[in-house]
Amino acid sequence: MGSTENKIKEIEEELKKTQYNKATEHHIGMLKAKLSHLQMELEAHRKGGGGQGFSIPKSGDATVSLVGYPNVGKSSLLNSMTGAESEIGNFAFTTLRVIPGIMEYQGTKIQILDLPGIIENASAGSGRGREVLSVVRNSDLVLIVTDTEAKGIEGIISELYKVGIVLNRRKKNISVKKTNSGGIRIHAPRHIDVTEDTITSILKEFKITNADVYIRERITSDDVIDSLRPSSVFVPSIIVVNKTDVPYNREGMVSRIPSGMRFLEVSAKSGKGIEDLKGTVYNGLSLIRVYMREKSGETDTKRPLVMVDGSTVREAVRKISREMMESFRYAVLSGPKRKFREIRVGLDYPLNDGDMLTIISRN
Repeated sequence: MGSTENKIKEIEEELKKTQYNKATEHHIGMLKAKLSHLQMELEAHRKGGGGQGFSIPKSGDATVSLVGYPNVGKSSLLNSMTGAESEIGNFAFTTLRVIPGIMEYQGTKIQILDLPGIIENASAGSGRGREVLSVVRNSDLVLIVTDTEAKGIEGIISELYKVGIVLNRRKKNISVKKTNSGGIRIHAPRHIDVTEDTITSILKEFKITNADVYIRERITSDDVIDSLRPSSVFVPSIIVVNKTDVPYNREGMVSRIPSGMRFLEVSAKSGKGIEDLKGTVYNGLSLIRVYMREKSGETDTKRPLVMVDGSTVREAVRKISREMMESFRYAVLSGPKRKFREIRVGLDYPLNDGDMLTIISRN
């Protein structure tokens, strides 16, 4: 696959040199489509060659991965957030395995994973990179950990993207239905941020020449490409700048952080910013807490049901037990964000953070 890797490098170099503007928009879209298709081919080839990932059992209400280059303080950060005992050393590759810890915050238990340091070409397997990235794929949030030099963040984002991990974007409402003839027909709103010509050209790069394309919201060429990568996972991310307990050039550090990415400045050594980081992680996971209330009115306030924002009564009942799902009659909801003191609802009713839920069964 050497020729494929060379083509990938050539396109990456051309993308770096090409300035984005209206005139180059189509060309950049084509380069990204070619790059993604080549990366998919390379990934399929590598999977065929086998390889073993880390086996990490999921624990808690959500999973957060610490990703970064060696020696940026990921182990110290894990220890300060969770009280875990990840080995700490002032040299690279201290962490040769995944170290889990649990961060308890506002009634939730969040699993934090300290991963071995990412290095260049991790997506190709360098430095056990493919094993590390296999763990990141299953995370609910990625913390990109760096130090005050803030070097190589875009390189880490690129390594993640090469294996289909898309940061800070959501999957758009795009569906592509291949047909046997008729060319490419695009069904889209009037105003989208990419031309039909560009969409058609992107599909052809992925060897799709006949299809109905349904677009139901505003999109970019990146969204079209993501929709054609079946292995894509969409994960929120925050940059954590560690080791800020010593003087540093903040202006220079900020200039190296990719535009639009949220970052926090902390020190695992002194504890600076750690509580703010815990709150940011919790908010970034978009979790809600639901408290079970008995018919008698007694509420379990110690251990809530923790789910993702947007969950319904159905997900809550299913999380409790299958038997309760089968005997479900209706639910009674109350909570600080409810207009009325109590409301009677069915399985598809959405839940709010802080709701108190009573399940009424048929028997």
